[in-house]
Amino acid sequence: MKHLSKEQLELLSDPSMSAVKLSEILGAHPVTISRWRKKLGVQVPLGSKKGVPKEANKNGKMIPCKVCGTETYVPKYRHETHKYCSSECMWNDPDYRKKLSQVDKSYMQTESYRKSKSNPETPEFVKYRNRVHRLSQKTYEKYVDEINPNGYDRTLAGVDGGYQLDHIIEVRFGFDNNIPPEVLAEKENLRMLPWKSNLARNKKR
Repeated sequence: MKHLSKEQLELLSDPSMSAVKLSEILGAHPVTISRWRKKLGVQVPLGSKKGVPKEANKNGKMIPCKVCGTETYVPKYRHETHKYCSSECMWNDPDYRKKLSQVDKSYMQTESYRKSKSNPETPEFVKYRNRVHRLSQKTYEKYVDEINPNGYDRTLAGVDGGYQLDHIIEVRFGFDNNIPPEVLAEKENLRMLPWKSNLARNKKR
């Protein structure tokens, strides 16, 4: 913008001038014009069309947000679907969250979906280990009173007094011997160990 003259800067600062018109005068792309105006802090009326203020644009109207009530200019083709002024208001709407919770997501549990989301470059052991850990967490949550009757805190390594969920039959052994992940995730194969003991076992693997 340093190459622009005082007169050109004044034109950029005029909100009634459209970006298209300014691009013809200044020889810059409309996107560049918009970027310059943003740096200058120029507020162009919402919904303006080739410099025409929103009040004179008969194709749109101001519609209040369902959540906060803030009015925003909405083009005619969106009058029936517009409800929110921002994504934040959309997520804060209980009706919207309820609608999301009722969406059928059973397809995400199918084998074909899992395969479509898997990275073909991920090593087979990593896939196996991740599945064991996912299943083990579900087992732990279901049988927490049996697996962790003393209520030890599960922590990362390095936390004083912390414990970790350990597999009696090790994950590496299970992978090398083609043991199904479901077997390693059974409650009989899970126990709580101090993180130091668990770390020592991992180093031996």
